[in-house]
Amino acid sequence: MYHSDHTVDFYPLISEFFQRHLNTASMAVDGIADSLSEAVVSASGAILNDRKLFSVGLGADCASASAFASLLHRGLLRERPSLPVIELAEHHIESVETGTVWASQQIQALGQAGDVAIVFAASLSEQDISQLHHAVEQRQMQLIWMGNLGPGLCVSTNEDNLETRVTLNQILAVCLARLIDINTFGPMEN
Repeated sequence: MYHSDHTVDFYPLISEFFQRHLNTASMAVDGIADSLSEAVVSASGAILNDRKLFSVGLGADCASASAFASLLHRGLLRERPSLPVIELAEHHIESVETGTVWASQQIQALGQAGDVAIVFAASLSEQDISQLHHAVEQRQMQLIWMGNLGPGLCVSTNEDNLETRVTLNQILAVCLARLIDINTFGPMEN
């Protein structure tokens, strides 16, 4: 544990962190708006057509998947019925690879044609992405990748920094839940 007798001024570190992520998020809007809109329509369609919606997140992306599922269950904007979502976010996995095997097994067991899986994938490797894609493809589900590129619909930036991708996935989780709420229940009254 680091301990020092001098006081650290955290303000510059905090300012730099927020400035970097806010700039990246701001610059990403034009590049992700169309794919995010398509993701909203697909997720809402699954919910309204009695299909399953999966929220998948492993490793550093677990928090985004949990936040997304929680916001759909409880709502953020208004009093409304809970929206159904299956959260596949394992908090106590040995490794992302182990989690990918587990999530793929869950998708194989629970997924059906027409279901939608939203995968928060900022920290996933190409092999993890391939394995999840294979499981979803076998079940004839639609796949939406958040924060990384994979086969199918991707909501991602060209950002290489993992910390920034994970941070953006948190923002995307809240935004996606908000937009699904509006698409499902209509615009909010002021």
